[in-house]
Amino acid sequence: MDLFIQVLLSGLSVGAIYAIVALGFGVIFNATGAINFVQGEYVMVGGLSAAMLYEAWDVPIFVAILVAIAVTTVLGLLTEMGLLGFGRLRTPAAITIATIAIAVIVKGAAMLISVRDTYALPSVLGSESLQILGASTSRQTILNLVLAVLVVIALTLFFRRTKLGTTLRAAAGDSETLQTFGVSYRTTARWAFVIAAALGAVAGAGLAPLTVMSFDSGTLLGLKGFAAAMLGGLGNPQGALAGGLLLGVAEAVVAGYGTSAYADVVAFVVLLAILTFKPTGMFGTARAVRT
Repeated sequence: MDLFIQVLLSGLSVGAIYAIVALGFGVIFNATGAINFVQGEYVMVGGLSAAMLYEAWDVPIFVAILVAIAVTTVLGLLTEMGLLGFGRLRTPAAITIATIAIAVIVKGAAMLISVRDTYALPSVLGSESLQILGASTSRQTILNLVLAVLVVIALTLFFRRTKLGTTLRAAAGDSETLQTFGVSYRTTARWAFVIAAALGAVAGAGLAPLTVMSFDSGTLLGLKGFAAAMLGGLGNPQGALAGGLLLGVAEAVVAGYGTSAYADVVAFVVLLAILTFKPTGMFGTARAVRT
């Protein structure tokens, strides 16, 4: 029983991070209809920059996290400028493909800046462990879960109760009609990338105390976040939370009762199954796409 609780807590901790990454995918999808494959690199930049500031330059941990979020948010803005400003891309397919190229550029820049070193960040709640039902877990586990739930609530209220949020949701459905009402597609896309980048940085700051961060951390995290988003229903905040937690627990079960060598395969199996049998995810609904 203790092993099961330990595995469950471990899975929920990392699953909360997957959920926040999945939320970033959903924000971009709701606003542009595109898949942003830079999302994983936002997580890497947020976690790596916070850890580098703290470990290499002795910046206070809270300041390091805030600076990392600011840096990553600027990266999100630059991503939008590169795609829709200089690139002048408008179709979801073109934006999706271009994000892959930008992800490669960001990863290469991070490699040069970090000199391939790894960095770690302590938990803001300290290193003391907690005992829950006979199992030991870190305080960061609880923090990540609370953070994921709060982010989902905040995004849900944002998309449903604010003018900007409803505009972002409507932009992917019919951006041309929105422009006739004076709503700029660039404006909605810019806000979407900024929000997604900030979410990535938050996920990175939450992940850094659980594992070391390096320039190549983002690729796999992005794929797992995308799998969680697809599992819960792309663009659905509550679905992203459920998908992330389920994926994290599934990985932990495979690692805890089997071998950790196959834990990373779980995300790809889940993604393949969802794309094959239920592309809309557990809580997603089919949407019309105009060609």
